[in-house]
Amino acid sequence: MLKKEFGVEAGPETRALWQSLLLAADDASNVQSTSGVPASQRLGRPSISVADFVNLTGKQGDDFFAKGLVQDITTALSEVADYVVLAALPPEKSGPGEEAKTPGILRARYMLSGSVQRSGNGLRVNVQLVDAAGGHHVWAQKFDGHSENALEFQDRIAQSVVLAVILELQLTNWKVRDKSPPGTPEVRRLVNEALMKYFEMTRDSLLVGIELAEKAFSIGPDNARAKRTLSIVISMGVAFGALPRERGVIERAVELAEAAVRAVPDDEIARCILSFALESCGRIDEAIAECRHAISLNPSYPTGHGDISMLFALRGQVDEAVREANEAIRLGTHDVIDFWRHHGLVVALFAGGDNQRALEAARKVVRTKPGFVRGALYWAATASATGNNEEASRAIHHCLSQLPHLNLSNVCPGFVPRYVKDHHHSRFLEMLSRAGLPGS
Repeated sequence: MLKKEFGVEAGPETRALWQSLLLAADDASNVQSTSGVPASQRLGRPSISVADFVNLTGKQGDDFFAKGLVQDITTALSEVADYVVLAALPPEKSGPGEEAKTPGILRARYMLSGSVQRSGNGLRVNVQLVDAAGGHHVWAQKFDGHSENALEFQDRIAQSVVLAVILELQLTNWKVRDKSPPGTPEVRRLVNEALMKYFEMTRDSLLVGIELAEKAFSIGPDNARAKRTLSIVISMGVAFGALPRERGVIERAVELAEAAVRAVPDDEIARCILSFALESCGRIDEAIAECRHAISLNPSYPTGHGDISMLFALRGQVDEAVREANEAIRLGTHDVIDFWRHHGLVVALFAGGDNQRALEAARKVVRTKPGFVRGALYWAATASATGNNEEASRAIHHCLSQLPHLNLSNVCPGFVPRYVKDHHHSRFLEMLSRAGLPGS
């Protein structure tokens, strides 16, 4: 709630207390729901347990390395507010003859484990993430380094594991299997870091994400993941006002996404990224075709439904847009880009003249993502359309405090994609004018 309502992160002490309360509640009841879902999951966040890494070579020094690595990974995962990290506690027996129980391991939805091997001064660490409920592997990766730089190697592994786990669990939640080759370890690391900055979705984080994606692309210019990642951070950078809406910038995003699609035609992620780039330059019909292709590849992918909802809304197909937005919200509940799907609902409801529902949805978008000025502009327009003039004025002030250059001549088309139908476009600008957006 701190993150959602006020945009601040809970401190380490608060997170530690939260996790201890979860464990205490589980110990007190010692039962799970009839559906078999752990208590930590029922509270809305997936739980992860980090098991001790196995020392395959038996050297005592490698035991210390393995334990330090587990502590680093556990600490880093604990700093991610979207996940509950349950400690892998030492086995405890309840009484004579009873089996040992490890509460953290038994209750966690996901188990992270690994091993350490040595050959001379070389170290190899294998890490894997398993879905404890289904028993299947979610992700695995190996890391090679040298014992002379053990602490640096340890830090690099912990950072890489946390980034990979977060992104893999997001794809698992979306029922997506990434079909594009990950590339070299360095390209993979840079792409993951760029995506984490992308998912923060602030103007500053997007600029950092672009820089990281540019590095990944320079190292792996033929790598499809690097291309599509650079494309999406550029497109979203334009959407958030971090980059100027210039023709060359948008064209580059389109070219990168097209190259990623050519490399892996059945990659629904790349198809949606291409659709978003096409939307940014006004090629709505082509963007819809790419979204339809993505949905045909994976009907459970919420981004496909969310993106096509926005496109239908811009084209004035209100019923289709609302239906697709609601489906996207259902499939992607509580993930990091949920606000974007609600924004698509706002654009559709405003086009359909359902001003009160549009205003309520717009308020939700702005509460969730205050730095999303596109959303705040629709907040202003819907407030104006419902006669909430003071609220509309506050919304415009909020927009101009972040992007002072916005005015009626450059806001749409320009910063905000244009409705295809003239009467929808004219009404949007009229409401922004009433709300107080300057004329020039």
